[in-house]
Amino acid sequence: MARFVLTPLVVWLVWIGNYEWGVPIFLLTAFTDTIDGSMARTRNQITKWGIVFDPIADKLLIGSVLIVLILQNLSLYLGIIIIFMESIAALAGLYSNRRERVYMANNLGKAKMCLQVAGILVMLVGAWTGMVLLHSFATIILATSVVFALANIIAFGFRHAV
Repeated sequence: MARFVLTPLVVWLVWIGNYEWGVPIFLLTAFTDTIDGSMARTRNQITKWGIVFDPIADKLLIGSVLIVLILQNLSLYLGIIIIFMESIAALAGLYSNRRERVYMANNLGKAKMCLQVAGILVMLVGAWTGMVLLHSFATIILATSVVFALANIIAFGFRHAV
């Protein structure tokens, strides 16, 4: 729930260029995914609601911040590809949910999310500090996340076919 509540604040802070608050709150918001998943697994409290809405919260955070970054300084094509891949993953998850098949996050999806968070964080820090080199580094990280997203979608297809 924290990601749903904090995402609009993060987007607004990034939009107005308040990186002093936007970067730490983005990091905190993204970190709630790790905390939430770890707590659910260690306490054996994994719920269907969490399995469905956790990725939606992730996609809202990543997608909305990416849209702001596209408008400000991210490559339009890379941003569109990432949002497209996230949309495919979301639709696949909804399709599985409708068929009453629920798939928990796998390592490819977790790695993709970590790369997206790292790429966005590096881009935000670059915008905050004015270090242009960080923009290039962030683009490489985000492009790598696309590879993991594609691998995850392919793996999902194999899981779904079985």
